[in-house]
Amino acid sequence: MVENSFRWRNSPAVIARYVHDRDVPDGSMVTLKPNEACVVVEDGKIAGVATQQHMEVNPKAGILSRMFGRGNPKRTFLFVFLGPHDLLLRINTQTSDGQPAIGMLNLRLSISREQAPKLLQLPAKGNMEITFGTLVDALEREIQATLNPMIQGNTLESLRTPEVTDEILAELRVSSRATVSSFGLTFDNVFVSWNQTEAERLLKMQADLENFVLRNSIIDEQEASEMERILSHNMRNAELHARLNMAGVVAEERAKIELELAKVKSAGEIEMARWNQLNQLQSTQQDTRRSQELTEAHHEAELARVKLESERESSDFQERKADSELERKLAEKKGQAEIAMDLFAGVQERKKERMALEAEQEQARLDSSRAGSDKIVDTLSEIAKSSKDSEVHKETVRQLGELRKSDVEGENQSYINKDD
Repeated sequence: MVENSFRWRNSPAVIARYVHDRDVPDGSMVTLKPNEACVVVEDGKIAGVATQQHMEVNPKAGILSRMFGRGNPKRTFLFVFLGPHDLLLRINTQTSDGQPAIGMLNLRLSISREQAPKLLQLPAKGNMEITFGTLVDALEREIQATLNPMIQGNTLESLRTPEVTDEILAELRVSSRATVSSFGLTFDNVFVSWNQTEAERLLKMQADLENFVLRNSIIDEQEASEMERILSHNMRNAELHARLNMAGVVAEERAKIELELAKVKSAGEIEMARWNQLNQLQSTQQDTRRSQELTEAHHEAELARVKLESERESSDFQERKADSELERKLAEKKGQAEIAMDLFAGVQERKKERMALEAEQEQARLDSSRAGSDKIVDTLSEIAKSSKDSEVHKETVRQLGELRKSDVEGENQSYINKDD
């Protein structure tokens, strides 16, 4: 079974990262180095701080816990790189004699294992990744408020003396200790560099690392280690220059510094070339990734457009098919209606012909019946006139009445339309 290794630090600029248990794959293992710690928070309470060990990041609850109904607690993890960390603050003010004081303040800070939980206040404010920039933002306002008046109260020449420099840095450490301690940090060293070129170069290197974090760049572990080494090398170079520029350094100490500085300088140009190469490589990889993401997004948009057009064409086809079917049904209904009307007209025409024939037959029957009745009436009238017998006369009149009544009823029952 291949072990699932969890890497929490993807950039040299990251000092700490806050991680929810849902973001950690099951069975993930992490190896904490001596200068790393993991603050484990269970159900909102600090369960412990681990360091220098190989452990499962988010273990499941044991059998006994599950038997007693205690499942996995809701966990979060604060992974911390204990340091030391070099925080760089830009100095840009004026001295008492109106000269520009431009340089860099270097705060070298460390985090102890016991004080690491104090950093949890930063994720509580929304900082899931704590970087150099996060700590600089948290400390810079107070430090600048302390440092600037002290610089502005001295001349440029006096600022370069060891007495004034030591006094300023000592007062800065005392006045800022409470704030620094509130984040679990302790001072290892503080120095000021008035070499503007060196200051700009180091500030740019720190900004490069911050930009990698902002762009979510994932730096290879070997490259990250190399970039940390180059940055540390340049920090050491700046520190040696700052100490060497102190006029009061004794000759023996100065000789040691100059020797170490010579060694540092010998590799300086090569180190900076390598830094620029790594920086360019990361930028190229980031641009390539962004280009790939844009290409994929464009491809997905194109697929969505084609799908939409296909669905639109299918919808249009269905609408046309429905319209055609409706027209066909209407045509069929219209044809059926016309056929029915034609059939009805034919039936009516035949009915009229039949009724006309029946009317003629009825008329002929009536005429024949009327003619027969007239002959009988004439015969009975002759009998009534010629007979002397009153009974015969009376019977003849009765039969004439019955015959006349029968003719009237026959005409009333006839269905002949006299108006046609």
